[in-house]
Amino acid sequence: MPRVQKRIPRKTFKRKCHHCGKMKTNPYVYHIVPSVSSYAQPPMYQKGGKKVDREDLKGNMKITVRNFCDSECKTKYANKRWSF
Repeated sequence: MPRVQKRIPRKTFKRKCHHCGKMKTNPYVYHIVPSVSSYAQPPMYQKGGKKVDREDLKGNMKITVRNFCDSECKTKYANKRWSF
C-alpha cells in the first residue's frame, strides 16, 4: 500500500477583481509587461546577480498586475475599455 504524500498547507489569499470588484481566493492574474525597444540594450543576465521582483521595477520598465475573477471577466473588461 503506497504512502500518503504530505501536503504543505498553503496560505489562502484573496484578491479583488479589477473589473467587477468581487473577492476571489484563486484569481486570474494578468501582467502587462512593457516592451523593450529593439535598439535598447537589455540588461545582461548574471547568475549570481541581484534579482528584482517584477512589481518593484521603476520607470518605464514597471509591470502592471491586474487580478480578475476569471478569463470571462477579463475579456469583458478589455471589451469595455477598448470599445468606442
